Amino acid sequence: MNVIDLDRPAAVPPARSRRSHVLVASALVIGAVVGAAVTYGWSARRQAADQDRQVSVFVFAESSQFLGGLPAGSVVLDGRVATVTLTRRVTLVNAGPRPINIRDLSGSRPGVSVHGVDKQRWVAPGATVQADADVQVDCVHGLPLGRLPVTLSVRTSDDEDHEARPRDGFDSTPWSEQAEAACAGEA
Repeated sequence: MNVIDLDRPAAVPPARSRRSHVLVASALVIGAVVGAAVTYGWSARRQAADQDRQVSVFVFAESSQFLGGLPAGSVVLDGRVATVTLTRRVTLVNAGPRPINIRDLSGSRPGVSVHGVDKQRWVAPGATVQADADVQVDCVHGLPLGRLPVTLSVRTSDDEDHEARPRDGFDSTPWSEQAEAACAGEA
């Protein structure tokens, strides 16, 4: 039979067990810090690798002299110009971190379509190239020209195919006056 003396103070745990609690707590804190550092490093490396794989291209419509007259490929119905196809220049800027081959450019909205490039063009990071684009305009529904959603087919130096789309679309406004004059049949 065990007797419990309630008047006696509780026994104080030995110092050794307090020390083990401190060691366990220290090990947990050190583990958390090391784990956070490893996770941050992995995340930063992955983010840098993702950024290196991104493709970024700017597309600008180049304003050029319009000679007037009805362009080849235009359609005239009942004495009125229905559609015109203009060949114009675009400037392509590689804003990404590695060389790219811009293989194709296409875009459309009701009444307007743009197709161009269609040949091999390796562009170094930060460099620009110029290409021709065919702009087909429905004279009734396509004017005035403005922003067009475009897609670029791009291949990177590691032979991966990508599609790039300018965030705000492609501003074809510099061609609007020329398209309007062609639709009016002005010489």
